[in-house]
Amino acid sequence: MIDFTEIDSDGEIWELFSRDLLQELGFYVEHSVDRGPDGKKDLIVSELLNGNLGKYKFKWLVSCKHFANRQSSNSVKESDEPNILERVQSFNCDGFIGLYSTVPSSGLNTRLTQLKENGNLKDYRVFDYKLIENYLLRIGYANLLMRYFPNSYKKVKPLHLITGKYIPLNCKVCDLDILQEMFKNQYAANYVQIYEYVDQKEHIKDVYWACKGQCDDKIRFNLSKGLHSNWQDIGDIVIPTKFLEWTLATMNQIESGHFYYNKKAFKKEKEFIIAISQKVMREMTQEKKDRIGKFREIGI
Repeated sequence: MIDFTEIDSDGEIWELFSRDLLQELGFYVEHSVDRGPDGKKDLIVSELLNGNLGKYKFKWLVSCKHFANRQSSNSVKESDEPNILERVQSFNCDGFIGLYSTVPSSGLNTRLTQLKENGNLKDYRVFDYKLIENYLLRIGYANLLMRYFPNSYKKVKPLHLITGKYIPLNCKVCDLDILQEMFKNQYAANYVQIYEYVDQKEHIKDVYWACKGQCDDKIRFNLSKGLHSNWQDIGDIVIPTKFLEWTLATMNQIESGHFYYNKKAFKKEKEFIIAISQKVMREMTQEKKDRIGKFREIGI
């Protein structure tokens, strides 16, 4: 989903991205990126870990390798990470983090595992491209994606915080978060209105959202006599132009007087709009967030 070649082969930008990502993940940056000789040290970060009797600081040496732009084999090999133990010890660190735009080779994985099993390293972690991608697609990381991978940001449509907290869109039947599932399959779920005709008007009795197939069928094909349904593909609704058309069409139907919601259905419709807005709307800059206030809640 994310094209890591958007960051050019200059390692400095990848190091800056690595620093910002680790900060977002809650690490404290002890030593940041600089232009001078670094003794094979890109970053040093730390975190507070909870022990049985209190908290203690754990320091990580971070090696940032950006090989996504290489034409040939682009895994990070053991030869690309020389003297890991010596580097960790020389900077008084406890563990090693490899932050890679590709993947580590089996040889490097074996070397790191041996260092930990032998007690030379307290711990190690590898952030490969897939793990990094998983973090960037989570709610709250859109600013980072937009800053370093602008083209991928446009294609992926990450989720944004519209209110002060993330609002899931759970399937009515299986409880799967449809918004998260859309990163794998955009066209995986439907939005459905249940209505009946009263005096030649459509009275919306309920609205729901569900995964396509068994989940949706379980509800729609077992409606009580006199009830009907209409549906929209949520994958279409989150397209900005379609979202606008759908919203305006709903408003026009209500204005016409031939479309009526009961209170329960209308409340759920608003819940749906707020939830999918996290997918439709663009990320706000800090300036705009400050202008409208600190993440005030939207009443429904």
